[in-house]
Amino acid sequence: MIPLAAVYGFFLGEGQGTAHSTALPVLGTAPDYSMTNQLEQQVSSKSFRGKVQIVSFLFPYCTTMCPLIAAHLANLESLGLDPAGLGNDVQIVSFNLDPASTGPKEMRAFLTQYGWKPEDLRWQYLVGSANDIHRVVTDGFGVGYERVSDTEQGAAQTGNFAVVQPEVMNKLADSAHVDYDIIHDDVLEIVDQQGRIRKTYDNADTVDWRELLSAARSLVTEAR
Repeated sequence: MIPLAAVYGFFLGEGQGTAHSTALPVLGTAPDYSMTNQLEQQVSSKSFRGKVQIVSFLFPYCTTMCPLIAAHLANLESLGLDPAGLGNDVQIVSFNLDPASTGPKEMRAFLTQYGWKPEDLRWQYLVGSANDIHRVVTDGFGVGYERVSDTEQGAAQTGNFAVVQPEVMNKLADSAHVDYDIIHDDVLEIVDQQGRIRKTYDNADTVDWRELLSAARSLVTEAR
């Protein structure tokens, strides 16, 4: 069962879909890379040029933010992009923050349990070497992450500045019984058709699919 706090966080996001027509500023350039997707295919960042990218950073065994982000992204495609006729203009891209212990098999399972068919490459979940992931995620997109053992995390939670996060059901995590977590920034980024970062969302687990649709539509319209 998903705790009440987690459900509240999800519906908080569902209620934040406010349309904005203001042009999005250019914040920087997205990194180049070549990685492996959930179907074990090699994918280059260059293959996404010409499309708006919705970029997220996910840990397959996550039981806090990632499942909520995944649910919003699945809703974006089925409730937003497809009905708006933008399904071919927008690419969802996620990076696996646990390259040392998880790969395409776990990535496929993660996508499946949140209602996505892994064969549908409008959402590409990518993994590379530990060095490649760090270069792209932290050096390129500015997103921090760190692997911590359950013991280390428990000790941190007893400090004066402990952060409490809601637990969200993740069957993949329940079956794996891992003794570690990947703590990471709760961030989602929008990249335009030229590979430029145009918007960064903090508290990504509360960002409604309607807000993402509005941002994507503005960039599609701008390019036309």
